[in-house]
Formats: sequence, structure tokens, C-alpha cells
Amino acid sequence: MGLNLTIRRDPGPLIADGTHTPQKTAIVRDRPTGAGQSILVTGLSAMLIFAVLAFGCVDQWAIAILEIGSALLLLFWIWPQISSGHLKLKANRLYAPVVLFGLIIVVQVVFGLSAYVHVTRFDLWKYGAYGSLFLLANQCERVGAHRLLTILAAFGFIVALFALVQYLAYNGKIYWVWSALPNSFGPYVDNSHYAGLMEMLTPIPLAMALTHDAKRHRQLLWMVAGILMAATIFVCGSRGGMTAFAVEIVFLAGLFVTRRSRRTAWTLFAICLAIGPFVFWIDSGGVLKRLGSMWDPLTNADVMSRLEVARDVPRMVRLRPIAGWGLGLFPIIYPQYRSFSTDLVVNQAHNDYLQALVETGILGFACVLWFIVNLYRSGIRNFRVRSRVATVRALGPLVGCTGILVHSFSDFNLHIPANAALFFVLSGIASERHNTRSME
Repeated sequence: MGLNLTIRRDPGPLIADGTHTPQKTAIVRDRPTGAGQSILVTGLSAMLIFAVLAFGCVDQWAIAILEIGSALLLLFWIWPQISSGHLKLKANRLYAPVVLFGLIIVVQVVFGLSAYVHVTRFDLWKYGAYGSLFLLANQCERVGAHRLLTILAAFGFIVALFALVQYLAYNGKIYWVWSALPNSFGPYVDNSHYAGLMEMLTPIPLAMALTHDAKRHRQLLWMVAGILMAATIFVCGSRGGMTAFAVEIVFLAGLFVTRRSRRTAWTLFAICLAIGPFVFWIDSGGVLKRLGSMWDPLTNADVMSRLEVARDVPRMVRLRPIAGWGLGLFPIIYPQYRSFSTDLVVNQAHNDYLQALVETGILGFACVLWFIVNLYRSGIRNFRVRSRVATVRALGPLVGCTGILVHSFSDFNLHIPANAALFFVLSGIASERHNTRSME
């Protein structure tokens, strides 16, 4: 039997007031959650939860499990469809930049364009795992995607609660067992990477609490969860996390204002006011010190060293401007071009955009920009759908992606496998083309 590949097309754009534009395209209703959707939700949840709890999935053994698990999950989902000869994929604007970026990495490996092929090949496998998770998240139907977001929101609350308990009873070890660095927080070795995790997860319960038609007791529960999760971003002391969360709140309020939901925007403002006293009640003054250092960042040695790294990037790009040095090679190549002396190892550029430019060149950087533009085009379009379920699915993931994209200007969160995997899953959900008739 030949394989019949069906790509489900967009049923038609929606205008801002929520009315439908007449289309001749037939619209198929979402099917109830079946075995396939249950496998997707369970598998995606398990992979993301494991990655976070395994110290952010930074060790080789954890990365191997993430790669093998994502491959098996993709196989479990795709094999029944291939066996039946009818493979269905939802159309998505983000497929093109994701695939082209992957092809650039393949070319680096196959044609020896990478300065160190072994490292680039290793990162290619990781990118393949992220791409698989993105594809699978994008295939989640209405009910499945909402269940997945609910699981992630509840998991985020549990992790935030654990992080606070560990912070208040800290003995210098993660889970009170494994030795850690002084700036570790929650299950992560670095507090900024924990902040990146919460930046992506916190908007999900907030979106569930702020959307209309939700039951009041559920709104209250999600609001409390969102406040606790947001508070840990400040308690962990990440300046980039605090800045990213502030941008998220402004972006979230702006979306509600454009929808003429000013009352919801004011509710969001009240939530922010509730976060402040909670943070200062838990913290012993560390947050104020970190906030104070943001007023004059040029006096901070950490900030200055990151600026020095950014100044060195153009020299690296000029030598290999088209396809870059090879994915994953910045830590290896950079010492040759470092213009300042330090006893520390510069393991990343602390700017995911500049690092993408160095490692994948202009071609890869263009794919990154293409991905981001299409993510917001799809996410904002989905937000305009006048449906609570559609709003939660688009709003929480899109705002979460916004936070990590802002934080990526000053850190390397997207080089932490757990955070990168979560980012691609949220991108897949935020950009999924909704079935408009099924949401009426």
C-alpha cells in the first residue's frame, strides 16, 4: 500500500473581532483524544519532566535518554500511521526554518564544514531530539494540547515549591544529596537556567487564571500557582530572569489590551503586586541587591565580561560568515579569539543569538529569525480566536517563549537541553493551526 501523506491546511484566517472569513476549504472537526493522543501527551510530559529533574539534562547520560526517548516517542506515533498508509501532518509555518536549520547542520557534518565534526555531530543528535518533540507537540489536538499544558503548569508549581523549600533549607546540595555550585537553585546547577525554566512555565497557569469562562476556584488555584512560580524567578536572583519576566508581563498585558480586555490587564497588574510582598517575605534582601546592580550594569564584572565576549564575535564571524564554524563549537573556537585575560573558562557566548551566528553563520542565523517571526505570526493569530481553550493554548506558550527569547540575549538557556526541549514543545503548541469550527 502506498503512503498517503496528508497535510491539514489552515481552515482560514480570523479577523480581530473573532468572526470567520468565508472559505471553500472543508473543515474537519478535532477528534476525541484517542490512544495516539494519549501517547503524545504522556510521552511529551514524561520527557520534559525527566529532563528538568535530571539537573536540566546537562549530563551525557541524561542527554542520551532524551535523544532515545524522543526517537521512540516519534516512532510510536508515526508507525501506526505509516502502517495504515495514511500519514497526517498539520501544516505549520515553522517547519521550513526548523528543517532548513537542521540541513545546515547536516551539511556541516557531511561536507566537513565544521571545524570539529565530532562535536557538531553530537549536537546534531540533540537538535534532532528537539525537532522530534516540536513535531509531536504540534500534532497534539485541542484536548491533548490542553492536557499537556495543564500537566506542565502543575509540574511547574511543584518544582517551584520544591525550589523554595530547598532554598530555605539549603545544605549546598541539589536534592540535599548531590554537590552543587553556590548559585544553584531548584534542580538546576545554575540559577539563571532555573529562571529560564520558570519563564516558560509561569505564563501557562497565569493564562489559565486570566481567561474568561474558567471556574472561579480553578482561576484562584492557577493564580496562586502562577504567583509562587513567578516569585521563585526573583528569589533565585537571576537578573536576566527578572528582566525577561517583566517583559513577559508587559507583553501579556498588551495582548489583553489589544483585545479590549482592560479588566484582565488590571487583574494581571494586581497579580504582580502580590508577587512583590511574597518575594520580600521569603528573601532576606538578596533580591534588592540584585535589582540594585541592574541600575548600573557596567560596574558588574559579570556583565562586562559578557560584553567583551560580544565584541570578539565579529572577528570570528568574518572568517566563516556563511555556514559558521560548526554547531556546538563556540567553547572550542573562542579561546583563539578572546581579547581579554581571565582565569575562567568561557563555555558559551552568553548570547544565544550571537552564538548561533558564530556556529551556523548567516544562513543559520536567518533561520533563527525566520523561526521567531513565524512563531509570533502564528501565535498572535491563534490568540485572536475567541475561545478560552484556543486562548490558553496560544497565550501561555507564546508568552513563555517570549521570556526565554528575551533572556537569551544575556545567557545560554537554549543550550540547556531541558529548557531547549521545553521551548520547542511550547513553540509547537503556540504555532499549531487551530480548527476554528471545533472551537465555537
